[in-house]
Amino acid sequence: MDINSHSTQSLKWQNILFAIQFLIIIGLLAFLSNRYVYLADWTANNQNSLNEISLQLLKTIEAPVEIISYTSNTAIKQSVRELVGRYQHIKSDISLKFINPNTNPDDIRSLNIVVDGEMIIHYQGRQEHLTELSEQDLSNTLHRLMRAKERKILFIQGHGERSPNHEANFDLKTFSHHLEKQGFLIDTLNLAKTMRIPGNVSVLVIAGPQAAFLPGEVRLIIDYINSGGNLLWLGEPLRITQNQPMHGLLPLAELLGIEFLDGVVVDPTTEQYGISRPDYAIITEYPRHPVNNGFSTVTLYPQAAGIERLPYYLDDNKGSEQSQSSSRKQAFDIVPFLTTIERSWVETSPLKEQVHYSELLDIIGPINIGMVLSRQLANEFKSNKVKEQRIIVMGDGDFLSNTFLGNAGNLDMGMNIFNWLSHDEQFIAIPTRVKDDVILDMSPVMLSLLGAFFLFLVPAILILSGSIIWFKRRNR
Repeated sequence: MDINSHSTQSLKWQNILFAIQFLIIIGLLAFLSNRYVYLADWTANNQNSLNEISLQLLKTIEAPVEIISYTSNTAIKQSVRELVGRYQHIKSDISLKFINPNTNPDDIRSLNIVVDGEMIIHYQGRQEHLTELSEQDLSNTLHRLMRAKERKILFIQGHGERSPNHEANFDLKTFSHHLEKQGFLIDTLNLAKTMRIPGNVSVLVIAGPQAAFLPGEVRLIIDYINSGGNLLWLGEPLRITQNQPMHGLLPLAELLGIEFLDGVVVDPTTEQYGISRPDYAIITEYPRHPVNNGFSTVTLYPQAAGIERLPYYLDDNKGSEQSQSSSRKQAFDIVPFLTTIERSWVETSPLKEQVHYSELLDIIGPINIGMVLSRQLANEFKSNKVKEQRIIVMGDGDFLSNTFLGNAGNLDMGMNIFNWLSHDEQFIAIPTRVKDDVILDMSPVMLSLLGAFFLFLVPAILILSGSIIWFKRRNR
């Protein structure tokens, strides 16, 4: 190639055009990157992506969401940005703002900000505080904000039941606090005083009564069930020495088609967990049901009673045609969701330090201590709509008490129960992803090969390719 002034000028213009085209391409790429974003999560468990439950939730949120984080900590800001950014990628009208709590302490006190990094989420004129930074907490907060109706739980009182407001060992104040954090409204109801059950109740709770209900109170509960109300009945082992071991609730049990077995559940596996008392039941396996969806944690049930279906719920062929029709009309679909192991049994004799199974007196396991009841009812206001009535009957209430709530998965099971009863089972829990790909586990041979590749093979390739290029240019 001859080098002259014309070729030099042409080469100069080519370089200029190349630089202009290169800058235009870079500018276009920057322009497009601000409007079209492609993200790929290559981690083993997709721990940098939202769970499917959160994705479904975001599709149902119609209005903009404003999130304000009160912190001046750089590390906390980065964590908040990373988590909220995953939501913003799916829903672009989620805004995030940071406010330094040190600039105006009076406003911070009026807002009741108590944790560094605490967030306030605003949605359609409503707001919720969020103190824990996790996908599950943020998704549940958004879910509570978008719900049109409130979830109100009424605990029946006046018969020695466990109280949601008291701090005694057998009461439920700690668990009620967790329910309130999830957006439930907790209140008590004395049927003898009010003589009515409000119509805005999401779940009615009978929590281990110790005294008999009046007949009029039982009728109110039965009317509530017949009208399609949801119920949680936390029973206790029967005391057959009392005049009314069912505390007047036998008509309710017959309506539901269940019965409590006489005696207390004994689980011999408790010794393996360091529990000396034999009347504690441990559940390690759970059948497929929305209440147990994804649940695998051990739960502990002290002094539980066994529960069974009544005979007429087991055999529809018995009885007259009229009784069959009435039974089917009122019958629930009954499914056990908490069942002890086969080696457990119901001890009918008084408990002692050492207990033994008796074929003549005791009932061999597995024993059902939790039953799920449901049925489809026509909606009175919307003829084309079908409402599902949900009821859970349990042979134990201690597992939610202040004393035993912290054992294993008792709290999570309790939250699952109330979420299902209030028709929020689709947001029961977002499983935590384990970061199992942050450690590179390689054998010594693979490490040696990898080191040899970078220390010898890569430099050899570079030297060889450079030598070839130099040799070709030298021979031109």
